[in-house]
Amino acid sequence: NSQKPIMKIFHQSFVSGCYVGFAGLLSLSIAGNIGPAAAAAPGLQKMVFGALFPVNLLLILLSGGQLFTGNTATVPMAVLEGKATMGDLARSWTVSILGNIL
Repeated sequence: NSQKPIMKIFHQSFVSGCYVGFAGLLSLSIAGNIGPAAAAAPGLQKMVFGALFPVNLLLILLSGGQLFTGNTATVPMAVLEGKATMGDLARSWTVSILGNIL
């Protein structure tokens, strides 16, 4: 991840941030509109939300996207192994967080 071009990191991070937003909206839209079924079964709404939100992680995994949280786990290991520099780490973290937020 640390050796990729900046635009590729940004694009993958931006798309991943969009997936997180879409999954949050999907979860809130469906789980929030269950209505009377949620009153009859109090745990149903939480279960539906919990079942829908991980869809974003599946989309990110299948599309090869990058989340800042993943970069904070993998890129430091590359630095410790000598496969990346601290500059690569800073660049990767900065670009991925900006892409995820936008």
